[in-house]
Amino acid sequence: MLYSKVFLRLHWGYSIRRPSVKERSAFLLPPPTTLIGALSYYKFRGIDTDIANTSTASATYKLKNIKASAKLESPASYIEDIENQIVAPYQKRPEIKFNIIPVGKVYSPDGRLVIVYITDKITREELEKMSWGIIRIGCKECLVSVEDVEIGEAKKVSGIMKTCYYFPANVKVIEGRDIIQYADFWDEDVYIWDRKPKLVRYALPLLSYPIKSKEVKVKANEAYEVGGEYVVFA
Repeated sequence: MLYSKVFLRLHWGYSIRRPSVKERSAFLLPPPTTLIGALSYYKFRGIDTDIANTSTASATYKLKNIKASAKLESPASYIEDIENQIVAPYQKRPEIKFNIIPVGKVYSPDGRLVIVYITDKITREELEKMSWGIIRIGCKECLVSVEDVEIGEAKKVSGIMKTCYYFPANVKVIEGRDIIQYADFWDEDVYIWDRKPKLVRYALPLLSYPIKSKEVKVKANEAYEVGGEYVVFA
């Protein structure tokens, strides 16, 4: 099992929209599906669609077996900017073309985001190339620069350990429960166009203000040691 630890420099921050119809509040950390989408850019740039089990899907679906998590090493702030957006396609009244909508954004200019990928489906060489090929997190405005990539063997472990990376909410937290924030992320079915994705609850070990990842102690059934740190998945 290989891991890739990617050290990203944020240009201004990121905006990853929560699952909703109109409201555009944002996640405090990018979901696994967003992280895998960022990794896929090097390999699938210019390929809009693919076929997954006879359904139309994003080409990123081919990487759905990759595990991913992230931590925010630099302080950040959450703000909802007021934007004037086109809403005409969703209105029954044709005269309504624009609407004022608050859009959530995590600001951390020159901040540092660290992503860990775990996989046994990609060669070491390809994983490193794809990691260096990350240029954004989420939408095209959320630009990042890759400062460093660490590739190594991921050692599967279990038991009591400390981690700064987010993990599924059903993992038992021993110390640090007071700083845990929760988020409902989409599962990998979000890549398939005609399938409704399920929501999976995650625990985010984050300080509230300024927003920053902080270590908590957990009891894990499935985790990986990656360069002296632990990433928990069950």
